[in-house]
Amino acid sequence: MNSFSHLNGVQMNSDITVALPKNASDESFDLLAVYSPGRHLCKDTYQYKYGEWNMKNGVIVVPGFSIYNERADFKGLRLRGVTVIDRNNVTSEDVDRILSAAGRQQGVVLFIKYHYAILAILRDYHNFTIHYRIARGWAGRLKSGFRLGLLGIMARNEADVATTGILHRTNRHAEFDFIHFSWEFTTGFLYRMTPQLRDSSGSGSFWTPFDGMVWLASAVTVITVLFVLKLVLLIISKIKLYEPTRNGPFMSYIVDVIATIAQQGSSNQVSGRISIRIIIFSLLFLTLLLYNYYTSSVVGGLLSSPGKGPYTIKEFTDSPLTLSFHDIGYNKVLFAESKDPTIREMYRKKAEPSREGKNTIPVYADVSTAVPYLKQGGYAFHCEFTEVFEEIANQFDAYEICELRTGASLFSDLNIIGMILPKRSMYSEIFKTTLIRAQEIGLIKRNLRRYRPEKPTCQAGSRIHPVEFHSVRTAFAILGDKR
Repeated sequence: MNSFSHLNGVQMNSDITVALPKNASDESFDLLAVYSPGRHLCKDTYQYKYGEWNMKNGVIVVPGFSIYNERADFKGLRLRGVTVIDRNNVTSEDVDRILSAAGRQQGVVLFIKYHYAILAILRDYHNFTIHYRIARGWAGRLKSGFRLGLLGIMARNEADVATTGILHRTNRHAEFDFIHFSWEFTTGFLYRMTPQLRDSSGSGSFWTPFDGMVWLASAVTVITVLFVLKLVLLIISKIKLYEPTRNGPFMSYIVDVIATIAQQGSSNQVSGRISIRIIIFSLLFLTLLLYNYYTSSVVGGLLSSPGKGPYTIKEFTDSPLTLSFHDIGYNKVLFAESKDPTIREMYRKKAEPSREGKNTIPVYADVSTAVPYLKQGGYAFHCEFTEVFEEIANQFDAYEICELRTGASLFSDLNIIGMILPKRSMYSEIFKTTLIRAQEIGLIKRNLRRYRPEKPTCQAGSRIHPVEFHSVRTAFAILGDKR
């Protein structure tokens, strides 16, 4: 019978030594370490001998003794676990089947399955089982202040382990023990760069090569030239100077100015007057320089990398893209609790308007629903990138993969997922040690390769898109005005 079963407060990491006399003389003692893998789970205490003590030699430790090795076996202990699965009618018995299945599962993100695989390493090595409690999300609060989701359960010490990590914030160290970091949380908007989007961003417009001030200065210059020409012609007509080569109406000079701007020369023989020749020559020289800058900007844009499209949250809000968000708890909690004005504006303009009855992507969509819309173009999907890379590789052709663009994340200040235990958990140190050893022998890297697919590589280069009517309608409008 265990003579220390009456002790309370004994834990896995307890440093308790009991000295038992080896004989009646009390000159030597056996040193016993006492611990319990879970008194809060009605588990008994255990003891093991790690050395001896006597008056002559003092403490003699058993050769090869290791606290870690002695306490590594939990002897089938049943721990309390919590996981996040955002779907209905899931029981504790379903968790292992759902999280160990290959491929994506409804209501489960990849980093949950990854951390489940990490927890499975701990479970198999330390010989324990888990009874799961299911949460629909990571966080949230009632008006009373009661905390919801996985964080609430862990903060109240209602679970011993979690099959998922949480976003690493410094203020969470006061509530949880972070025992492992290996998952980079890379989220953002993903969309396809189409000709329509490129035109909407200005890269397909006639006005793009020059800044607004350049266009204004050019217009003022042309008006000034016309005014000076009109003034010169008025002076000539008043003093009745003889002009053998040309003395046409003012409208012919307007045609000359337009032809000069278009690099087409004058419509007739230029006046012999030096003043008029200087004006026309100056305008021709100015337009020659502007024309070189204009055409070099256009050609440079065609030869350079394709347009980047929107990137910031503000740019996505103002873009013509229809936005959708991964149907998972952390996106919904963000919109419900965020005070960021740019995020609130995005939600009001892009997510709040009803889409019922419209043939478009839902505000919250799963990956299989969102990827066909991304392929079509005109849509942006906010998610963790690793969630969609495999589906994109299966559905997109080589050119479409090269047209993929990424944008800013709603979680711009967070990029690390940490595996947690309740604060001051008795299992923190032993689990940390096990995970360090797992990382040293490559088990962590193996699971990262399995659950974190890489972005498909662009191998086709850029694609030449035909010029569409909406890109040249300005030219046709100018032609129509000349009727």
